[in-house]
Amino acid sequence: MSSDEECDYMSEKFLTDCASQDVRPGLLFNRSQKRSHEMLKKQTRTNEENKKRFRPTKHVEEERRQEGLSQALDSSNKGFALLQKMGYKPGSAIGKTGGGRVDPIRIEVKADRHGLGREAALREVAIRKAHLRKQALQRREQLTSVDSYRSRLARQQAEKMMEADLFKSQKVCQQLDTEKNEEVPTEPWFWPAVKKDEEQGEEEAEDTTEDTADESETAIEFETQEKLEILTLYLRKAHLYCIWCGTKYDDDADLSQNCPGPTRDDH
Repeated sequence: MSSDEECDYMSEKFLTDCASQDVRPGLLFNRSQKRSHEMLKKQTRTNEENKKRFRPTKHVEEERRQEGLSQALDSSNKGFALLQKMGYKPGSAIGKTGGGRVDPIRIEVKADRHGLGREAALREVAIRKAHLRKQALQRREQLTSVDSYRSRLARQQAEKMMEADLFKSQKVCQQLDTEKNEEVPTEPWFWPAVKKDEEQGEEEAEDTTEDTADESETAIEFETQEKLEILTLYLRKAHLYCIWCGTKYDDDADLSQNCPGPTRDDH
């Protein structure tokens, strides 16, 4: 390159070209860019103001509810005035001995559509599952011998009977849950298993025999008797139903008085 073609770093043309090629972010060089930037800021500010002004109804109701619950009743309330006439003093415990509650029972608003009975049933099912899972782990650790042929045969016969009871319970559970608009079972095995194509099942069994060999050694699977016990508990608590009585009872009292118990042996 000749000397007359080299850039003159001191010339005004070189400085002008550098300024025209400066594309650093955050610099607004023309009126259009500044106007777009201001419109974007204004739109963002408007959206934030609208969120504050037009809040969801459930949020407003929750704030008003908490505000009302945080304020103590005064003598202008007729019920509170009646309590004061009966000898109650603000801040004191209720009861003759003064050993009762001081604070009122908190109000818990249900946010779902499930019934109270079903929630209680699910809590008991979860507790029972944890207990049975612990027992299964203990059995696996303590299993050291093989039963005799006679006891093994009796156990197999009892297992078949329990499988029949479990399948019957699954069908009843699906029907009762569906009547309460439940779209999926609480546990996958609470409803009867969906039948698959036999040929497809055989091919998958051959392909996955080796893959599942290691998983079967570590996975904890409830036995038929345990599944039947858990599902029976759910049917009795959530639906007031006994598969051996074949009856759906009116309430807990009706169930406890007229059903012999939660097992086949009880019947």
